Amino acid sequence: MNILGFAAAAFAWDTDSERSSDESRAGHARHLLCTQLKCYIKNRINKLQKTLIHQETGDRGVDVMKISIPYNDSRTVTFEIPDRNLSEILRPNKVEVPEDPQKLIEQVLQNPIGSEKIEQIVKQKESPGKTGKKQVCIICDDITRKTPVHLIIPSLFERLNSAGINDKDIFIVIALGTHRPMTEAEMIAKVGRESYSRVKVYNSEFKDKKNCMIKIGKADDGVGIWIDKRVACADIKIGLGAIVPHPAAGCGGGAKIIFPGVAGEETVASFHLQYSSTPENMFGAHTSPSRESMEKWVEMLNLDFIFNFILTDQGQVYNAVAGHFIKAHRKGVELMKNVFGIKAKEKVNIAVSSSYPATLDFWQATKAVFGPDLWTTSGGSIILVTDCSEGFGPHPQFADYIGNDDPEQLLKDAYQGKTADPIAVSGGVTLGRMRKRKRFCLVSDNVGPEYARVMKMSYFPDLQQAVDSEMKRYGEDVKLGVITHGGCSYPIL
Repeated sequence: MNILGFAAAAFAWDTDSERSSDESRAGHARHLLCTQLKCYIKNRINKLQKTLIHQETGDRGVDVMKISIPYNDSRTVTFEIPDRNLSEILRPNKVEVPEDPQKLIEQVLQNPIGSEKIEQIVKQKESPGKTGKKQVCIICDDITRKTPVHLIIPSLFERLNSAGINDKDIFIVIALGTHRPMTEAEMIAKVGRESYSRVKVYNSEFKDKKNCMIKIGKADDGVGIWIDKRVACADIKIGLGAIVPHPAAGCGGGAKIIFPGVAGEETVASFHLQYSSTPENMFGAHTSPSRESMEKWVEMLNLDFIFNFILTDQGQVYNAVAGHFIKAHRKGVELMKNVFGIKAKEKVNIAVSSSYPATLDFWQATKAVFGPDLWTTSGGSIILVTDCSEGFGPHPQFADYIGNDDPEQLLKDAYQGKTADPIAVSGGVTLGRMRKRKRFCLVSDNVGPEYARVMKMSYFPDLQQAVDSEMKRYGEDVKLGVITHGGCSYPIL
């Protein structure tokens, strides 16, 4: 009899015993026995429902864990491993979210960190020229980030209007860095239809230096700091974004919305090359050499105010900070760690990492290898699982640079102007170094084996195949860990 049939018989027997329990001690004993039996059966069923399945391997059984991880917004992928080989699954920490995000937004705007409220900043700014009209530029991140910009913009409009700024003197610039331009539909989704109808919204410019950019100084390496002219010439600049771990800056948010967000192509390249000159893995760090340089340059431009969200893994608003672009940002980093800094109990041989929510293209997806790099043992394996709905991304040479066996020479060539895409070199050098100490495996529907060969990664069409293949390399005592949201989370050891 299987367990379900056994359960049915036990419950029927217990019903009979309840009828006779008042008639005899035997009936009462049967009732107690059945109660214990029902508890055992329930516990057994619960164990089965926790996705542990029993497989026969020779003359002994092995408990196998069935694990699902997000692949994109609507799909998960699943694999199985013996329970004894699973170290742990690192998921973003569960945090309490506010019932009314709008109320939180107002509280944060009312209590900025390290600065006056935005309406007071506006009022204290001297009126430019004879017109006395102050131009306000709101800079926000693009489609590669899930920041709910549409929630904050109406509150900003209200405060700016109360300070004497009319809608016609407000405009929004979407900080592309060197990403593709956003479509009108994407802009509307980002800022909200009503806000889109009230003010002008632009994609930032990073190529046309002659007509659309202005030079505000030089970086430490002598490269000119070029910024979108519309942003640079605005009287008040407000940066909007979200704070998440980032390979170059340690964390996103803060000054990064300006630099490299609305910077020129060669300036963005300088930023990225500086990050690849730092050998340490900075993912999730409070600050980094790149961020410190970035903040020094942004100080020259006067970023007047920031508002940065801290989101959950589901994209819900957990918290936010507003105010000075450095002081408020540092507080936000602490809050971010409550969600995306995950304690790990031990190093693992293999890390399976979903790039979710960084699933747009491979350029974004590579964020999901930095956490596993911190987590895996020397020579360990990183299995990157990523959708890449828009394919490889905006930097075609990125694959060649990742597969380059001399990343240090590649970096020197980039500084000497000998490479076609210095922005892609920065990521290629960093991943090339990582490839020397870790083994990379790729599972993706939209970045196929032809790319993997160039990058010198092992390609697998199926996650189970990748896991099975890598586990054979380490023997029966192998330890495997899983990061469900590798694009935005990291282990703390």
